[in-house]
Amino acid sequence: MKSPAILTCLLLLVGCTPTVDGPQTMLIVSENLPFRLTTELARRATEGSPAAVVVTEKEVREMLSRSLHRTPENLRKRAHYLDLLGRLHAEQGEYADAEYAYRDCIETMRATPAPDAEAFANCLVQLAGVFYRLNDYAHATAAYAEAIALEEVRLGRDHDDILGLLSIQAGLELKMGHAKAAEGLLRRELDTITRTRGMDRRETASVMDHLAEALSQQDRKAEAAELRQKAKEIRHKLCDEC
Repeated sequence: MKSPAILTCLLLLVGCTPTVDGPQTMLIVSENLPFRLTTELARRATEGSPAAVVVTEKEVREMLSRSLHRTPENLRKRAHYLDLLGRLHAEQGEYADAEYAYRDCIETMRATPAPDAEAFANCLVQLAGVFYRLNDYAHATAAYAEAIALEEVRLGRDHDDILGLLSIQAGLELKMGHAKAAEGLLRRELDTITRTRGMDRRETASVMDHLAEALSQQDRKAEAAELRQKAKEIRHKLCDEC
């Protein structure tokens, strides 16, 4: 016989979730697990405890193994657990497993009504980073492009985060020899920086150098040389002002 205290705890863990095409089913859903796991990850990052990795991954996988109905709340929880699992694998250098988890996370978010836009974009960026480490630059740049489109809606086209993502995507395009695509991204970044912050800035000079590289790859040597000279003049002026 279970004690009254144990029975009370069990009852608190049990919640009713309606099915799509059948009667209600009793399911166990933990409301506190996401926050606790996030705290566990933060502690492990500072302590470097291998034991915490094992415990955290076990708990995440246990939650993912449950046959929950596809309600918006359960889909959001599943995406959260998959994001945590992807982070665990990526931090341990297990990039193939991280890719699988992040892909599943993104598909879960696509199936979720009104998913959290910031979480969605972050998952895409994390997946792009995993693709980069797997030397899969084509998939990486596609993931960055989708993340940029989402963040433009949430943050606006001129936000610093957008500029950072544009710079990363342009670098990937250059790695793949897609100089024309890189040029378009870098020109947009340069236009935004000069329009919102001014010409005489170190980041302006840096983007000019990258744009010059994209032009050089297209055999547009004169344009590239002109940009490099402008970047040099900006840096010289900034040094004189220091």
